Amino acid sequence: MSVSNIIIMLLSIFSILLLSLLFFIPSDSEVYRLIEYFDFILCIVFLYDFINQLVQAKNKWRYFYTVGWLDLLSSIPLVSEFRFIRIFRIFRIFRIIKSIKLLVEFVMKNKSASLYGFVVFCAFMILVLSTTAVLYVEKEVGNITTAEDALWWSFITITTVGYGDFYPVTNIGKLIAFILIVCGIATFGATISYITEKASSFKAKNG
Repeated sequence: MSVSNIIIMLLSIFSILLLSLLFFIPSDSEVYRLIEYFDFILCIVFLYDFINQLVQAKNKWRYFYTVGWLDLLSSIPLVSEFRFIRIFRIFRIFRIIKSIKLLVEFVMKNKSASLYGFVVFCAFMILVLSTTAVLYVEKEVGNITTAEDALWWSFITITTVGYGDFYPVTNIGKLIAFILIVCGIATFGATISYITEKASSFKAKNG
């Protein structure tokens, strides 16, 4: 059990919810394209997790023929013909939940690391939801009209750079921007704290 297992479980749940939304959104809309972008990013994360587990497995063939092939299928980037294959991500969740006792024990023993992992997940979830929401409310009235515009705006906003080339004009859009900025500040603060803690721990071990 590790922090990465917890993050992968949470991302798997979130990705299934995202894919479920596609059934209620017109396939020619910008919001649909935006969700596809995020699903592609999640697929890259899952593919990395599959490769990492394959490398670390003592018996690689056994891992692949038992659950590895399911992990691989769930990591295929979103293509309309293979969309239903993504249901295999549920098995990732089941495998981790099956070890719920070990999960709880790990969280209790590694509260700090678990908290940082949860912060990373929350930051990504807020980024996805904020980007999708701002595109939905602004596409008819503002200058954020495409999936690419929304992605660029959210990246610039969460990093608190704020070039000003894209910006929300509605009150709801401004509220979303405020939430994203606060999220960015909290995330970078937690990241710096985590790096500092790891650096201090490394110095203590080698001091």
